[in-house]
Amino acid sequence: MLRAGLLGGLYLAGFHIVWAFLVLMGWAQPLVNFILQLHMMALPLTVQPFQLLRALELVGLSFLAGCLYGMMFYQVGKKIF
Repeated sequence: MLRAGLLGGLYLAGFHIVWAFLVLMGWAQPLVNFILQLHMMALPLTVQPFQLLRALELVGLSFLAGCLYGMMFYQVGKKIF
């Protein structure tokens, strides 16, 4: 169960580490604009400047949420299969 939680946490935190890197490099806004155009949408979304503390909070909370979901899905899968 703990391994499933760790895997879920690392998976979700990994995506947010990539997002924080995109924001740091200034590539996030063009990516958001491109994705919205693909969906034929025009929303007034603006990516804020990179802030290290906020990025660490995002990655940490994502890791915790991923751990919880990983453990939850492990328990559900154990009961089903």
